Amino acid sequence: MPRSGLGRLGLWWQLRQARDQAQALPRIPEGAGAVLLLHVAPDARQAEAQVRRRLMQSRPGLRIVDLHPEDDGVDPALDPALIEALIARTRPQAVLAMGSALPAALIAGAARHDIPVILSELRLEPRDLAWGMQAGIRRQLLSRAQALLMTDAASHAAARRMGLPAWRLHMTGPVSEIREPLHCSEPERAVLAALITGRHAWFAAGLPEPEEDAVIAAHQEVVHHSHRALLFIAPADPARIPELARKIEGAGLILARRDEDEEPTEEIQVMLTDGPTEMGLWYRLAPVSFMGGTMSGGSDTRHPFEPAALGSAIVHGTESGAFQTEWQQLDGAHAARRVTSPESLAAALVELTQAELAATLAANAWRVSTGGADVAIRIADRVLGLIDGSPPSRAIPAPPPPVTTPEAG
Repeated sequence: MPRSGLGRLGLWWQLRQARDQAQALPRIPEGAGAVLLLHVAPDARQAEAQVRRRLMQSRPGLRIVDLHPEDDGVDPALDPALIEALIARTRPQAVLAMGSALPAALIAGAARHDIPVILSELRLEPRDLAWGMQAGIRRQLLSRAQALLMTDAASHAAARRMGLPAWRLHMTGPVSEIREPLHCSEPERAVLAALITGRHAWFAAGLPEPEEDAVIAAHQEVVHHSHRALLFIAPADPARIPELARKIEGAGLILARRDEDEEPTEEIQVMLTDGPTEMGLWYRLAPVSFMGGTMSGGSDTRHPFEPAALGSAIVHGTESGAFQTEWQQLDGAHAARRVTSPESLAAALVELTQAELAATLAANAWRVSTGGADVAIRIADRVLGLIDGSPPSRAIPAPPPPVTTPEAG
């Protein structure tokens, strides 16, 4: 499939149309070290810093020439004349293209000069397997890379269906953002942990008004199965605290309020916090966290790696908001419980009163949230191995299979 005549013709025509754009050469770092041409597509910008840092730590003298798309949409890696001039000027040892966009002039020019091309943070779609000019061009470009480092199993399977050599294909997973764990007062945590010892606790993080009733009903169900269960609620809008307190008490649940310096003593069933000011404390205290806003939607939901970094199992709805990639990573690794309705939310939370299930989800989530650094190391190692003309010192196996748990309907 990658050798289709339609794709070759389309690529030739695309490169011919892109000639003579008269762009200036990018900045070339001074020195005598090896040169790497680096192109980062918009969907891979989050990963760039980690990979660059790993490259420079391993090879301080490496000269990285950036060929990133400009804010006005101009992409120097699509200009054949510029790429030819740049290759003649720098004699690069390798090309690294990050992201799903395939810079045609850069990949084709490097292949023409026998410069190894590494594609990382690569996601393929079903349309890449279709018959047509654009799909054929992409397959031509993919076939000219020495290593394709893909973010997911579906992309790896698509590349195999294209007939690309298996030894060039690697499923690394994505370079996920590494987030520092949220801080909290350790003396405060120790006091509260002592107060709730032996009780099952869960946390509704950043809870918006449209989801309040579902969370309250879910906790009533949890209390029915585990009568000493405790719910922490951090409302998305602190102004909702008085009304939310009335709603909780109206549901027959015994409430303590953080803004009134009350504590979660034995008879308390719900602890209403004073909003998103001590999130690190509640994630640490609750073995399970429901991420507010993921059932009703919204752009201000909390980052899913917050509870993952602190050992709290994650329950979430179908709305991914700004974190589609992160939720896909967590769900794909059986590192979160996805629910589709208020009823399935209650069922999932009842099930996760079993400590072993919650611990399994939390362990998988922690592995996902901290795995980005390891993927960045693997990408850098592959790049440096090709620059040196030798196999990388570290293999790039597929991630180990996660521990699986059932999904709530």
